[in-house]
Amino acid sequence: MMANKPMRNLLGIIFLDQTYITITFPLVTLIFFDSQSRLFSENITDATRSLWYGACVALPNIINLFFAPLLSALSDEWGRRRVLLIEIFSAFLFTASVGLGIYLGQLLLIFLGFIIRGAFSRTNPTALSMVGDMAPAEKKILYMGYLQFAISIGASLGPILGGFFAIRYYFNQLNFALPFFIGAGLALLNTVLSYYFMPETLITPQKKQGLGTSLSAIKQTLLQPRILSISFALLLLQLSWSMYYQFIPPLLKTYYHFNANGLGWFIGMIAIWLALATSVGIKLLQRFFSVRKLILISFYLVLIGLMTTLIATLHPSEHEALIWLGAMPVAMGDVIAYSCLTALYSNAVPSHQQGKVMGISFIIVSSAWAFTAFLGGLLLSISPLLPLLIAPISIISLLLFMQVKVGKQLTLNFTLG
Repeated sequence: MMANKPMRNLLGIIFLDQTYITITFPLVTLIFFDSQSRLFSENITDATRSLWYGACVALPNIINLFFAPLLSALSDEWGRRRVLLIEIFSAFLFTASVGLGIYLGQLLLIFLGFIIRGAFSRTNPTALSMVGDMAPAEKKILYMGYLQFAISIGASLGPILGGFFAIRYYFNQLNFALPFFIGAGLALLNTVLSYYFMPETLITPQKKQGLGTSLSAIKQTLLQPRILSISFALLLLQLSWSMYYQFIPPLLKTYYHFNANGLGWFIGMIAIWLALATSVGIKLLQRFFSVRKLILISFYLVLIGLMTTLIATLHPSEHEALIWLGAMPVAMGDVIAYSCLTALYSNAVPSHQQGKVMGISFIIVSSAWAFTAFLGGLLLSISPLLPLLIAPISIISLLLFMQVKVGKQLTLNFTLG
């Protein structure tokens, strides 16, 4: 695929990282909603479970608002490799803590695990910065696509493994905890691999600054007109995508009665569509469309996928196939647009600011995911369908905005030049 050995090593490390992080995703729905979970007694209402689910999903994203940009900014000074090692080892603490919380039926341990995840175990900003260090300017979208491909393959394998191991082995003793313990073992392995095989990619670290100076530099970068326009598009895209991705599992559980294996396969197949879009879709579409048109096409794909999903819910027993079909365009559209937008971020700043600009991208992403987690949790307590009903609103707003004069002027910044 490429001659760049450090890039190949990074892709392997991120693939493994996403595997053990996403091995947990379908199980979060089950530990809150399944009647066999030790986390709640059987007489606890779905409304109460929904509120706790929303809070638990939102917690790491809220914490990420501060820690993701801080760690990214520090990677400009400390080096990418050191920050990456911290993040990968923290994933071991996250999975081990949540696994123990499930095994013991202790909600406090589960929340502690998600706090650790929110603070330290988000490798994506650092990985994006490393790609920014290594990729030539004219190949940024392609290399960002390679990174999203590695993420997607890991994210497809993880949920499938999670669903497979959730109830098959020692369930009476471990009660959904086994996949988390498997994830903890993989995280330790990845820490060792990263230590020995991932070199430093930042050639000239920035002069060390205080915390206040680093945060001020992030603010100055964010206020650049080009960064603002990219951030606005990313925010509205992520509001729709995060509402879908976080609340399609509860819908599948309650409307379609999916079990752990079914949820695992569904989330895994979403990641397969992500992988296809980044491995084949981006390379093909780049030959025919400008960056702006490619982003616009991606937004329309997200909308088509969301509307297909909503049509399927009108008659669940008859249209279950549409739920699977709708996941294809929404996932492909999101990841193509995200790859383009992160490439635009990277090309908008010099090399010594890659960490800061990728930190900004994760301020935007975490804000969207935290907001939709809380709002979706409240809506879920009323009806499992409500979060999916409002998911298309922001992407429709974005598409309408791009058609008016001010929107067209703003998105003229969507070029790699």
